[in-house]
Amino acid sequence: MNSDHLWSEHDGASLLIAPGPGSHKYSRGVLGLRTGSAAYPGAAVLGAESAWHTGIGSVRFISQLDDGDPPFGLPTPAAAVLASRPETVFSSDTAADRNKCDAWVIGSGTDSAARSFAETTALTEILGADSPVVVDAGALDMLTSASVKAPVILTPHFGEFQYLLTASGLDSIDGSDHDARVTAARALAGRLGATVLLKGSRTLAAAPSGEWYEYGPATPWLATAGTGDVLAGALATLAATHSARSTVDHHRLAQLGVTAAMLHDRAARAASAAAGVPQGGPITALAVARALSGAVAELLP
Repeated sequence: MNSDHLWSEHDGASLLIAPGPGSHKYSRGVLGLRTGSAAYPGAAVLGAESAWHTGIGSVRFISQLDDGDPPFGLPTPAAAVLASRPETVFSSDTAADRNKCDAWVIGSGTDSAARSFAETTALTEILGADSPVVVDAGALDMLTSASVKAPVILTPHFGEFQYLLTASGLDSIDGSDHDARVTAARALAGRLGATVLLKGSRTLAAAPSGEWYEYGPATPWLATAGTGDVLAGALATLAATHSARSTVDHHRLAQLGVTAAMLHDRAARAASAAAGVPQGGPITALAVARALSGAVAELLP
């Protein structure tokens, strides 16, 4: 493997932005979260926790349109986020409120099959604007049909990646073949005009231009529910922080993608070390999210 593509701690540290004496919440980035659903309210909480612990200046949460009533007496995503992170601002679904966001996360904890026409229209408007968008889980299908203007980075796991390949007219691949993963990620990025962050033990980031980076191997303890929601929140925070200062293009999104993967892994290792044994122990996604502040602090130049 070409070492030029391997993302180092020095590379990641160079993209972290610490606040200074003149910083305020807006200069540090405003992140829009359109995540979670009646079925999966926890995804919204994990994304919000991740964003706050990665260093966002402000989070604005907008609920899905026409979402159903939560089952089993569960809270709505908005209520769950408020209980966990009262710093979060809750916004209506208007163009004025959307324009206040420097970056977005959409799709985490949602189901494309349950998405209403009104919600699809709202997501299409976000994808047609200028702010960078992290597209996860239940919104990934939007990239095969919607008109996209925004700089977008997709965060599929391998199963979702295979779906996107097929939906885009590309051949599916053997996931155990590293070179095939690189080739396919680059091909999908070029086909969709979006940056692709293919999650795994070794996470790949491929831009539409063909450039790519890799980080890993990550701790295998990350293979647990909810950690993808945490990664999406961390990545979008980095994108918002940079977007508040200057234009974020696909080149930068690819680099921020592997930087987020690095922070995600370092936070997971810190959480895992709480087991008190050298090999670490089981972790939860929430523990990873809350360990991100330490991971950022350790990596800051």
